[in-house]
Amino acid sequence: MTLFATGVDAVIEITAGFDDEQWAGPVCGDWSGTDLAGHLVTVSGWYHEWLDRGLDGIAEPVFPITELDAHTSEALAALPPGSGPERIETFADSAERYVLRLAQHWDVPFGYPRGTVTAGLHAGVAAVEWHVHAWDFAHAAGLEHVPADADVLFVAAARCQMAMLGGFRGRAGVRAAKLAARRNAWEQLLQHMGRI
Repeated sequence: MTLFATGVDAVIEITAGFDDEQWAGPVCGDWSGTDLAGHLVTVSGWYHEWLDRGLDGIAEPVFPITELDAHTSEALAALPPGSGPERIETFADSAERYVLRLAQHWDVPFGYPRGTVTAGLHAGVAAVEWHVHAWDFAHAAGLEHVPADADVLFVAAARCQMAMLGGFRGRAGVRAAKLAARRNAWEQLLQHMGRI
């Protein structure tokens, strides 16, 4: 949960210095800073919805990974108008509420587009999402964002991915991730996420 929270904090701290031009300019691909802030709102909302599904006994993913881009675009288009700072405030509130829920429901089955894990394992992937988008905001502002525990973040995300394999393959994958994390873990994550 610490990695999740520090990712949220990084987004808030980096965007606190954004001016109107930075909010309007490109930050993540074709997305402006305001668009990316909206994306964070929608994704955080998904995490609440997916946890609700798990608590209702529905463990299957709400949609397959092949439909992620389409759902992402639709969710962003459906957001009500809002400024970048307003959206960051909404995101921060949603993410804070999610951390509190996560602490209570760590082991709940959690269906997300890549498969079904526990909510706790998925938190590693969620933390990567927040830290990478903090990097996007920082990069657009000529700043740098490097998580303090990038190796732990790398392994947390790998644990989530490997949990779906299970058995020997999953355990071997986690061991391999621990070794890989010793070599520029943050750069590897950024590369995997298409940033470098």
